[in-house]
Amino acid sequence: GVATGEGVDPGRAGRMSSYRGAYSQGGLTARPGSFGVGGATSTSAGDVQLQMPPDFDVDDEVDKLHGKVSMLKQMTGAIHEETSIRGKLIDQLEETMANAGAMMKETKKKLDKAFKQSKSWHMTYLVCFCLAIVLGWYMLYKIGRFVRFFTG
Repeated sequence: GVATGEGVDPGRAGRMSSYRGAYSQGGLTARPGSFGVGGATSTSAGDVQLQMPPDFDVDDEVDKLHGKVSMLKQMTGAIHEETSIRGKLIDQLEETMANAGAMMKETKKKLDKAFKQSKSWHMTYLVCFCLAIVLGWYMLYKIGRFVRFFTG
């Protein structure tokens, strides 16, 4: 391959490169003009040679790639910022849910305690006592009106 120096013509190394590897000869020649290169030609030995046209400007292509890399870097920064914001929101939500769960557990304990106390009949006695007082006041009111009607 190119790393070992096989298949490279030292006389044309600046203008043309040769690569013998995993790419098929037909696959490279089927895409002429890819990435700004002029085309691909094949030799009988299985080598593929890519020729760059004379108007190909490497600096211009590097500038374009630099712009794309800068854009990707900005997008990566924005994605990182969004991810950290969402992570904080999820942490806050988990904390809120844990607090709500603790409050629910505490409320359930209080309700269980109140339910157990209601089985001891003291709430029933209290309700009956309040009802008796209200009925007593009502009866005194009615008796008072009855007496005033006749005494008038």
